[in-house]
Amino acid sequence: MFGLEILDVLIGLVTIYLIFGIACTAIVEACLSWFKVRSNNLEAGLKEFLHGNLKDNQSFVGAFYQHPLVQMLSKGETGRPSYIPPTIVGQVLESILTENGTKSLEKAVDLLPDDRVKGLLKVLVTQANGDLTKFRTAVEVNFDATMDRASGWVKRYSYTVTLTVSFMLVAGANVDTIDIANSLASSPEARAKMIDIAQQHLNDAQKQAALLIGVTDKAILDNAKKQSESALARVKVAETNMKTTGLHLGWSDYPAGIEWLTKIVGLLVSVLAISLGSPFWFEILQRFMQLRTSGLSPRETKT
Repeated sequence: MFGLEILDVLIGLVTIYLIFGIACTAIVEACLSWFKVRSNNLEAGLKEFLHGNLKDNQSFVGAFYQHPLVQMLSKGETGRPSYIPPTIVGQVLESILTENGTKSLEKAVDLLPDDRVKGLLKVLVTQANGDLTKFRTAVEVNFDATMDRASGWVKRYSYTVTLTVSFMLVAGANVDTIDIANSLASSPEARAKMIDIAQQHLNDAQKQAALLIGVTDKAILDNAKKQSESALARVKVAETNMKTTGLHLGWSDYPAGIEWLTKIVGLLVSVLAISLGSPFWFEILQRFMQLRTSGLSPRETKT
């Protein structure tokens, strides 16, 4: 069954990518939480969106973060949330503008110093024609647009960290795609064992592959650390399990001469594959296992 053998080799590779992808995803999330990347990005976006002061020269962004609705999403008075629902942004801005008893949004905006935020709010109030619901909606739309631009930095930063972590995992464990594929292709026992490992990971990988929502709350940060530690522990277990299949990760000997070229290519393929993340490989593994369970076509199963 040549077609089934190829499928089993692919399942073995995807399983390894999933195992290391889980570790990579968890470590990256821990880094993002530890360095407060998302909360810092949110604050930078808010400073762009609400650039200016209130009439008492207080920073508009400072007043925003001190509002009770935002404080509920933060850890302590100096904490910063990593995500704020757009609906809350509209409510907070309305509350800040009218907190001194000013009933008219237009009048409240006119009392602001001549800053960029005043110009923005003036346009939004005019568009809403004084209607509070329309004003909140306009704020939400503009806030979303601002954060979409700001989130690009987080994505670029996250991808850089992901590639770095993936490289470290691959180099440390010698995850050579070419060598692993050759070993699986030549060993029916290794393929059978990897199928068992794949099924085992499918049973609980959905929970393992779930990405954390990074916030500044210490409990979430601790959870991110624990998840990364747990993922690394699973990698160690997986390495031990793979030894029973005949697949040996780690550096026991080193290639010589032209073999280094093949080794480098195999490692780079693994780095790029693992950097795609555990959710990607979990979905691929599900499809491959379903295909294997349902069976290949008669043409594919001919020897």
